[in-house]
Amino acid sequence: MDQTTLNPNKKDKHMIDSVFVICLMLLFVLCALAVIAIGATIYQKNVSSMANNNSHRIASAYITEKIRQSDINGSVGTKDLFGEKVLVMSKEINGESYNTYIYDFDGKLMELMARDDLNVIYPQSGQKIMEVKSFDIEEVSSKLFKIEVVLEDGTEDFLYISKRSTEGN
Repeated sequence: MDQTTLNPNKKDKHMIDSVFVICLMLLFVLCALAVIAIGATIYQKNVSSMANNNSHRIASAYITEKIRQSDINGSVGTKDLFGEKVLVMSKEINGESYNTYIYDFDGKLMELMARDDLNVIYPQSGQKIMEVKSFDIEEVSSKLFKIEVVLEDGTEDFLYISKRSTEGN
């Protein structure tokens, strides 16, 4: 009789058993890494899509909100400044008249607040709001603005915003 058959406590170890266990572990690790990579790709696409959507809405929402905030007694209008039409919102602070200008300069949507009596205003003095290719505003009627914003990625956004007040009310 063989020694291994006489001793039931002694186990036969085959190389194939160890290789099978190692292969199963490697397969598990590869599957886990694949799931993580797929999840990261989906997450990155969602974040990118949300960022693009937000940048499109930010320009429109910003301009709309600025007009709504300043729409008192006809204090919102357009003006030729810096060689183009700009959005102008007037207000009085401590007896002094101030204008807030929203315009496009050097590929950025800018906002500048200055006293009304200043003769020289520099467009680079404004605060940068966001990157845009262009910003055009047109006063279609005494109560309606047509605004076109072209974003960095070339997306065009058209807005029609109505004024709720006129001069004197």
